[in-house]
Amino acid sequence: MILIPLVDALTSLYPWHPGDARWRFGAVGLVSNALLIPMAGILVAFVTASVLEHRGIRRAIAIIGFAAAALCLAALGSFALDALQTRAAVRPEMRLSFNVASITAAIKTLLAGITFAAFGIAAWKGSATRKEDRDVPLFTARTSGSAKGSR
Repeated sequence: MILIPLVDALTSLYPWHPGDARWRFGAVGLVSNALLIPMAGILVAFVTASVLEHRGIRRAIAIIGFAAAALCLAALGSFALDALQTRAAVRPEMRLSFNVASITAAIKTLLAGITFAAFGIAAWKGSATRKEDRDVPLFTARTSGSAKGSR
């Protein structure tokens, strides 16, 4: 659920031409469409690890979340520069479609980065708490000098 959509998107980009701004622009646009299912997969893994109290898995999810957020941020910066470079080659009658596609892919990449960062933060904080820390009651009853017992 996490890797297959990304591998599918990356293999559909073959042959790779990372030196071409148009190829990079299309690649980020295509991968941004494939990020929703991996985010759902990480959510399922995070919830499962939280319910089963697997601190190591939550820590791994945190690292994956932070790394994916950094990749999304780098891809967004590269995408913006590639969009500016590619825009000059777009025919005037196709500018509106190009702008809509650019904005859509940028928003999807930005939201994916924010979501992955949120997973990273939540999983990191969740991996730091132990079961013993969560079982402490929020309010403790007074044993001496309570309002009813002192009269």
